[in-house]
Amino acid sequence: MKLRVIKLFVLLACSLLTASAADVNMKFGKPTSEEMQMTTYEADPLADAVVLCRLTDVEYTVQTSSFLADYRDRVRIKVLKPSGTRYAKVVVPYMVNMSVGGDMAGLRSSFMTIPMDRISGSSAFQDQDGPMSDAVVGAEGDESIEDIKATAFNLVGGKVVKTSMKKSAIVKTKIDDNNYQIEFTVPEVKQGTVIEYEYRVHSQVFWILHDWYAQREIPVVYAKLDMNIPNYLIFNIEDQGIQRLTYTVTKGSMKYKIESDPLANPMYVNTNHYVYVGRDLKAVTNEGYEWNVLDLCAGITAELKSYRLPGMNQMDYANSWDKVDQMILDSEELGKRLKDHSPLADELKAAGIQNIADQRERVSAVFQLVSSRVKWNGKYDLCPASTSETLKKGEGSNADINLLLIQSLNDVGLIAAPVVLRTRDLGMLPYNFPSLRKISTFMICVVMPGGKKGFIDASSSPSGVIGDLPRIMLVERARVLYNGRKGEWVNLQNIYGK
Repeated sequence: MKLRVIKLFVLLACSLLTASAADVNMKFGKPTSEEMQMTTYEADPLADAVVLCRLTDVEYTVQTSSFLADYRDRVRIKVLKPSGTRYAKVVVPYMVNMSVGGDMAGLRSSFMTIPMDRISGSSAFQDQDGPMSDAVVGAEGDESIEDIKATAFNLVGGKVVKTSMKKSAIVKTKIDDNNYQIEFTVPEVKQGTVIEYEYRVHSQVFWILHDWYAQREIPVVYAKLDMNIPNYLIFNIEDQGIQRLTYTVTKGSMKYKIESDPLANPMYVNTNHYVYVGRDLKAVTNEGYEWNVLDLCAGITAELKSYRLPGMNQMDYANSWDKVDQMILDSEELGKRLKDHSPLADELKAAGIQNIADQRERVSAVFQLVSSRVKWNGKYDLCPASTSETLKKGEGSNADINLLLIQSLNDVGLIAAPVVLRTRDLGMLPYNFPSLRKISTFMICVVMPGGKKGFIDASSSPSGVIGDLPRIMLVERARVLYNGRKGEWVNLQNIYGK
């Protein structure tokens, strides 16, 4: 009898799971009568809107000269309250001018590109699935937003009325030289509307896998990420969030043709097929949370680990933090300039700062001299301008001034090193793999007598007191980079009194 009860319970549970999956309407352009008449979301009655369905597909294409990645995003939202109409506005970021063939010694370039100096030779090699064409590396890396569609469905007089967005509603905005965004607003959205929109991000920046977050500030009924990635590109992928996604990773394959020989038979390459699914995800808000709210959201973040392109063997990219350290220290924009003398060397010497016995007082004196010549412009950055240019302008980002500070501190007999990190507002560094791309700025570590460490940043108070750092930089994971020896982790939330 007990066995029959257990079997019945299992069957009921399976039927409930099947019914739940079947209840998700994944047909775009065909909202159900239940969706149109829906007035509240039972799991969160206070929600002003709910994501009914979000489907993201990532497909790679093998070409003669490069890989291409296409991200197709489709979203359906139900507006439950007047305040929920704000979800009619959609912003989609994208990248441009990411030149693969640019200066690979540069720090900024190395963050966004595959190091071309490691690609040697152009002869084709015999792939496990057949011969490939020569160099599968593009000369440039741009993204574009294509196939944008947006529709509002409203219940009027018992009938569903469809309103489509016009192309004139799409606005492109430049953020900086490498980052743009597309904005559009779905028309005729009001309480009761079902919103549907979709777009495709066409990306030549194949070595960067977009972060994907299933959760939002409103509840999500169903979200799915489906990625089919050629096994030439191996990514470290970390899933995160308080509510976790279910996922599967299976082996697959994809077909391609060599562009230079259109009459040749199609060829195949093995793939890694990732599927991540989130169901009944709760709304996530940042009330009282001083870190980036995305750290709480169910989703995935990734970093290229290794790659294998036709004409070359497998190459490691950022597969260890020691390797990331070295990439930064070898860069022209930061690492190699750390050894340069300060353009303020004569002023430092004339002021006799190198003769100050107390090292903390010496640090403060250097800080105050630099601060009298250059003011912080309120921006945090990673790639500094030249110190002579910073002095000429009289202002700069924390990176601009920190480089000047490191050079000046070293010139007065102190040991100063950069401490790379990701500020709180941008989120935490991944825990399960090294990530060069996620690092956003650096501060300064001064090694004191006995090996004790003092930390300072250009955004510190004008007094230059060691350890007086803004909260945005007090992170658990920061990395000190030393020339000639191994880098180390420091917890900047635990520095006071040291």
